[in-house]
Amino acid sequence: MKQLFKPLDYFFVLRPTLFYPVWTVFLAGFFVQNKYGVAANNSAASHHFLGTNGIAFIWVGLFLTMLMGAVFILNQIMDRKTDNKNQKLFLIAHGYLTPKSAFIESAALIAIAVIFAFIFSIKMGFLFLGILILTGWLYSFEPFKLKDRPLLGLVANGLGALLIFFGGWMIRGVLTQESIIYSIPYVCSVAAVYLLTTLPDVEGDASTQKQTFGVKFGFKTTVYFALFFEVVALVLSFFSKDELMFYPALFSLPFFIWASITLKMIEVQRAVKYSILLLTFTICIKWITIYSNAAFSFKYAYFFLLMGVYFLSKIYYKVRFGLTYPSLSV
Repeated sequence: MKQLFKPLDYFFVLRPTLFYPVWTVFLAGFFVQNKYGVAANNSAASHHFLGTNGIAFIWVGLFLTMLMGAVFILNQIMDRKTDNKNQKLFLIAHGYLTPKSAFIESAALIAIAVIFAFIFSIKMGFLFLGILILTGWLYSFEPFKLKDRPLLGLVANGLGALLIFFGGWMIRGVLTQESIIYSIPYVCSVAAVYLLTTLPDVEGDASTQKQTFGVKFGFKTTVYFALFFEVVALVLSFFSKDELMFYPALFSLPFFIWASITLKMIEVQRAVKYSILLLTFTICIKWITIYSNAAFSFKYAYFFLLMGVYFLSKIYYKVRFGLTYPSLSV
């Protein structure tokens, strides 16, 4: 049975559960622009055949997913020694896939995604290139390796969220001061979660001379800064009247507060998991609400996608490696 699932290694090396925050921020950009922005004649999709049938965001989202999956592969290739020490992301680190085959897969996905983006629009093409350069090259490769730098790693994750939000916004709108204002709460939310994700890997990262935020500043400072960014996300989304971010941030805040009080790793992990879950759930509800009059298959398409990735992942990891992953429990 395990061998039957082996070809799926090439799919799961993309880390599909990490698509949740990518899809969430991308769709937030699209939904927020539709609510607060004005569709512009010179937007990315306005003169493109995909922009006339209401599904342009699906095509862009699909190829953004391919791009980010490729980026996640590159990150694993460069991090395979650390991942081995931290006992995580073992498809490449433990040799189930060779770095060469993983790199070829990544290169193919990048080529397809970027070419499509330029076909869609010049602006979207350059945005995809920006995402690739920042989250792929600058983040993972020498001499930059922003992921191993405490402050620059934080900035890179925030900017990555900003660019992905812009990707959703640009489907029907153009980038203005307004788009930046509405993106900041999402940038802060991603920054808060990113900071906490550096903590479980502190020991392994330190042993390989990686200077992440958690390694550099320690457990307590990292948790406090994460709480700060979460509060900023909540306050800014309140004043911008963005309920897509406000309610998830509001209900996530107690987890961040409790983590900062107890200073326990399990509470840190709970804050990470449930904050992502709440924002993902909110975007899913928004999709269903917006497309309430659409066909059943489209109305619940995003819900089915989320559930499909979740349960397929559980089956794959249980059959292939005997692991219970992903899990909603901490």
